[in-house]
Amino acid sequence: MPDATRPWVEFRDDGTIAGDYGCTPFRMKADLTATTLTLGEDLPPLPPPSATPAPTDETTVCPKPPSREKDDAGRELTDSEAQVRKFFHRGPLRLTEKKLPREVGGPPPGTLPQLRNEHGDVATLTVVRSPSIFDTAFRLRQWMVGDSSDTVKSTKDTSFTFHRDGTVTGKLGCNDFTAEAVFNGSDVFFRAARLTTHRTCAAQNMQDERSILRILQRSLVYRYSGDSGGIYMMEQVDDYRATGLGFTRATDQ
Repeated sequence: MPDATRPWVEFRDDGTIAGDYGCTPFRMKADLTATTLTLGEDLPPLPPPSATPAPTDETTVCPKPPSREKDDAGRELTDSEAQVRKFFHRGPLRLTEKKLPREVGGPPPGTLPQLRNEHGDVATLTVVRSPSIFDTAFRLRQWMVGDSSDTVKSTKDTSFTFHRDGTVTGKLGCNDFTAEAVFNGSDVFFRAARLTTHRTCAAQNMQDERSILRILQRSLVYRYSGDSGGIYMMEQVDDYRATGLGFTRATDQ
């Protein structure tokens, strides 16, 4: 399945799960134990973030071919979305683990969480947003445009710390900055990015800072994944000019 239409699910503290079948959001009541996930009635999907990011090409990001499949609200679903919905609605789900293969000379293999329904269907999950990305200092190591990438020359003078209150603070190569980071499933976008100091630095640092700030102020929608070791973001448009950002933990450099 293309990344742009990758389903996702979030386990919430209010006794529900929320997510997206691929292009269609959903929310359901949920009873979660250490070994079982039991889903209840469908609920209205969560509203989108209050501020809309820069517009994207919906025909590219979320293609919706004609389909006869519909959810309980009468919304048309693609074949792949209907399969995801059917998986969730086929009785209680058992939580299991998939062991990853051992690499020669590497550390002991880890595991990935899995959901298994009573009919033997299995969904393997990848953790997109590890709690460890919050309150960890990262450096912007590289930026990408299409298939090319380039190392940020003043990377050691950059700093990004994502906070649990939805803000991100740090340094863009010369000056301190602040912005809002809006996480929405496997997407994230920045808004209200601004400098909070106005120092003058080396020419390369100031050039990098202007470039980074322009990217943040464009409010691009990024597909992302991240943990305490690093964060990778790529703009969700099917365009050779799509922008990406790569962060690594500051203590690793």
